[in-house]
Amino acid sequence: MRAPAPRNYYLLTGFITGLIIRYLMLFYKGVFDMDAYFDWGKKALESGLAKSYIGIYFPLQYQIFELCVWIGMRLGSSLIPIFKSSNLFFDIGVFLLLLLLLKRQQSSPAYALLYWLHPWFLSVFSLGYIDFQFTFFVVLSVYCLRGDTTRHYFLSGMPLGLAFLMKPQSLILVVGAFFYVICRYARTRVIHSLGILVGPLLLFLGYEVYFTSLWFSELRHRAVYVLPLSYLNVTNVFPCLTGQMLNIWYPIAYLLKRRGDPIYSVSDQMLLLPHVSAKWMAAAIVLVVLAFHVLRVERDGDVTIGNKFIKIFGVASLLVPFIMTSAHENHLFLGSVFLVLFIAKDCPLSFKLAGHILLAIQFLNIYGLYGEHPLGIALFLTRRYSEELAVVYSFISMVCFALIFKYLILREESVMNSSEQAP
Repeated sequence: MRAPAPRNYYLLTGFITGLIIRYLMLFYKGVFDMDAYFDWGKKALESGLAKSYIGIYFPLQYQIFELCVWIGMRLGSSLIPIFKSSNLFFDIGVFLLLLLLLKRQQSSPAYALLYWLHPWFLSVFSLGYIDFQFTFFVVLSVYCLRGDTTRHYFLSGMPLGLAFLMKPQSLILVVGAFFYVICRYARTRVIHSLGILVGPLLLFLGYEVYFTSLWFSELRHRAVYVLPLSYLNVTNVFPCLTGQMLNIWYPIAYLLKRRGDPIYSVSDQMLLLPHVSAKWMAAAIVLVVLAFHVLRVERDGDVTIGNKFIKIFGVASLLVPFIMTSAHENHLFLGSVFLVLFIAKDCPLSFKLAGHILLAIQFLNIYGLYGEHPLGIALFLTRRYSEELAVVYSFISMVCFALIFKYLILREESVMNSSEQAP
């Protein structure tokens, strides 16, 4: 019997180490966002999804919160470990999917440990953010794209549709998929790629029928707008230049804010051009750049369909938190997961360094804001954290983003050269 390869021992040891660290993090509360999660779950359990729904996050995410509250009540347990255990379930799923994707692109599986053990990803888990949950479905969507067939597009669209029903960060991914379908049809007159949009459409329509039927007796025809408006108004929930994300808007907000006000006090409704606010200017830039990127990726015949969508979703999830207004300190999470896949490929040293520095800076920022454990590290970072330091962090982050952007968007060669055989 052949002995397991040594690298499998390293992977297993790294996985167990990360699991132990996460177990120790299950029992203390993270950021104040968790209070909102508890509240939404309790109200959904008491009043039903439709009656308790207020937007910000989307219906399926509310139902996961509701399930966690129900489990907590049945067990008579604190909600903190229950909610964090739900994160752990999806976190493990993301790790396993990364292993499969790394194998598919013939990269070292050890890069999955960059996700599993890096302080940035551990800090997001420690603080109770729920980004692991929708990220799992996004990565699963990419994994399902194993071939350029109607079946594979349809299979990929189902988990993408579930992500679409969870967090606003998934919206740009559906837009990217839509751009791909348009570009593919314009070039080939083939429509089977439309299958990737079937999942988001059908799942959304299912919830739309549910919401409309429950609200119709009170709102009549206006009941049809309840769910769609929660999507359309999501950018107005926290209309600031930056919600503590280290992006292009952070130093601008720092210069514009009044002394003593928080960085998120500067509104993104400020006009950059006549009748054009910062928010809409940023949105236009994101959409134009993403459309250009999708056009180039779709035409690249040397890349398999799965790797094309890694490039599309990866760039979209990096582009939005760095260019869009209202981005929060955790909104780079999905983009950083795709960054692990990019770093794992053969790429210039400058790209790898930029990626690693970017991850380190995100950790320093989020732990400087909210870090609790280990106590010594948390106190060291939180006591030295300031908005002035965050401005420095933001400049470093933007330099790293520019290097990453240049490689992923502007170079002519493909970043994800395929080693797979496309069917």
